[in-house]
Amino acid sequence: MSNNWSIDFASLDPSRNRGQLVLVDPPGFVASSNTSSSRNNPRRREINSQQTQQASATIEQDQETLKVKKAWDAALSPGKNIPMNAFMLWMSGNGVQIFSVMITGMLFFQPIKALMAIDSAFERYESQKNKSQLLWPKVTFILLQLLTMALGLYKCSAMGLLPTATSDWLAFMEPKQNIEYSAL
Repeated sequence: MSNNWSIDFASLDPSRNRGQLVLVDPPGFVASSNTSSSRNNPRRREINSQQTQQASATIEQDQETLKVKKAWDAALSPGKNIPMNAFMLWMSGNGVQIFSVMITGMLFFQPIKALMAIDSAFERYESQKNKSQLLWPKVTFILLQLLTMALGLYKCSAMGLLPTATSDWLAFMEPKQNIEYSAL
């Protein structure tokens, strides 16, 4: 009983001339320049150079696509911190204490520093080919940083630190007195 997956090399026909058969290398294979078969056969050299050019173009395109994807990851990373910051603001309460003021200050200073360093944040993803594709990730990054600052403004308003009433601006106006309080 013979095995279908084995080859008996002794039974192969030695009269077949295998030297004239031109086989194409598999995708991704780059033959070294000092091989005797590529030096002797100009057709093989032409095929190898075409494959090398195609492979390098594909690799370059994949690198550009990967850079744009990583730029989107960097652009969306401030949005991942917003729920955590909102939870920290809720836990600190609406009173004016040192902890709540520090957290609120953090919500202003970190986005300002990030917005000032936006070019350095996206510098490693930028190339001549994908410069126009990085516009939307940068805009998204800016909007998420502004959303974080808006969260800080809301917290300042809840703590009563924003001057929103007329009596906050004019010394001769009396502050508005609440007549009734609700538990809700």
